[in-house]
Amino acid sequence: MFHNYFFLKRLASSLDDRLKNLSLVECFSQNKDELILAFADKENEFYVRANLDPVISLLQFPETFARAGRNSVDLFKSLINQKVLRVEAYKFERSFYIQFETGDSLIFKMHARRANILQVRGNKVIHLFRKKLSQDLDIIPFELNQDVEISESNFKDHNHDPHSLIPALGKEVKISLEKDGFVDLSENDKWQEFSEKLSKLESNPIFLIESNLPRISLVETSDFFTEDPIAAANWLYEKSARKLFFEKEKDQLINGLKQKIKKSENYISKNTQKLSEIEASRNPEEIANILMANLHKIQTGLSKVVLTDIYTEAPITIKLNTALTPQKNAENYYRRSKNRHQEIDALKKNIKEKEQLIDDLSKQILEIQDLETNKEVRKFKKSKGLKRGKNQKQEIPPYHLFELEDWQIMVGKNSKSNDELTLKVANKNDLWLHAKDVPGSHVVIREKPGQNFPNHIIEFAASLAAANSKRKTDTLCPVIYTPKKFVRKVKGALAGQVIVEKEEIVMIEPHSEPSY
Repeated sequence: MFHNYFFLKRLASSLDDRLKNLSLVECFSQNKDELILAFADKENEFYVRANLDPVISLLQFPETFARAGRNSVDLFKSLINQKVLRVEAYKFERSFYIQFETGDSLIFKMHARRANILQVRGNKVIHLFRKKLSQDLDIIPFELNQDVEISESNFKDHNHDPHSLIPALGKEVKISLEKDGFVDLSENDKWQEFSEKLSKLESNPIFLIESNLPRISLVETSDFFTEDPIAAANWLYEKSARKLFFEKEKDQLINGLKQKIKKSENYISKNTQKLSEIEASRNPEEIANILMANLHKIQTGLSKVVLTDIYTEAPITIKLNTALTPQKNAENYYRRSKNRHQEIDALKKNIKEKEQLIDDLSKQILEIQDLETNKEVRKFKKSKGLKRGKNQKQEIPPYHLFELEDWQIMVGKNSKSNDELTLKVANKNDLWLHAKDVPGSHVVIREKPGQNFPNHIIEFAASLAAANSKRKTDTLCPVIYTPKKFVRKVKGALAGQVIVEKEEIVMIEPHSEPSY
């Protein structure tokens, strides 16, 4: 009903009584699709809040309005301090205008999803509130007035169709006519019924209908009503906005959980494939056994050797590190086998945890869908740790996190995040790693008080450091490691550049899949 001409005509008349001779002292927006207008003189003040959200367009006229200290922008600046001459609805149109003493006007075009506020000078639109509706710049204000002749003959010329005669009747009137059996009436009775309906639109009080979807109406009756269109608009805003914002908050919560579910599903898909590839690949322990069975046939310094596979009796080519003895090469393959088992166990554990997380998040979505009040939403958010300050943003860590046997391993994302990881996140007794003498990610293993860093954990973290460096394609990469307390930044150093005062080195094969 808010977009019905007959209601807007009453509203414009009431606004004319309240706004005439007041000046526009402020006009600003601090929320998307919401405009605040403040009118005042020495003794009076009047506020208009236009919420032109595409979902529901509403007007409210609060007694006071406190402007936020930030995140607001002044609009329609040329109208500030101009005095209001009059407020009037366009005839048989879902729009009204506020005219100022200089001749400029503000048109409130209440067209549901395409509602907008336009500044007009002469007969031309010069500014829009909702700039996305650029077609509104082509509106010719003088043509908004509809010269409709309300007569039986004209009604007949429009095929006895009320909305053909007066398009701005609104859907509420259409529904009301259908309920009254208008379609089945004779032509004479249709005119009679339509005339009576117009009379009610002009004279009925404004009914306030509180249901699942609050609304105001000039034709649908209720025990609650008012003659004041401003009071009716305020009632509708309070009821509808509360419902709208409640549903929006629920939707935001649900969408946030759905994003987490999607992210977890992607993680499961990616790591399930990775797990399958690892399990399908040749176990390095078998390669080590083949080397140990043929140590007498292998010379030191070879980059590869062709041997008989003791498992299949077929020839097999094995890559070797030229700097290592045949036995050390075999030990290297045994170590990789150990890491392989640990990585498989870690992947299975992480996949299972993500599956449980998806189940928990899905249950939370069902809980949210059943919430019926703002109090229940607040209680839910608090219980799940979802409540944050108004301007608090969710912090994104400057690293990729890996977990192996409950050891946390952090890999810097870029040069800037390397500094943040090393200088702000890492503790002095955490273990710090980096590929030797080449650019790459800083890697940190979070300490466990009272526990030494296991060799296989250091090797896994080193393989990540190697994979996220310029040596990622090398067969073996030297990686330095040291307690973080021996890593420092010097003044003037570039992002990611540090000095290491004490270090040890491990030779490691880069991890098969870099973190970024």
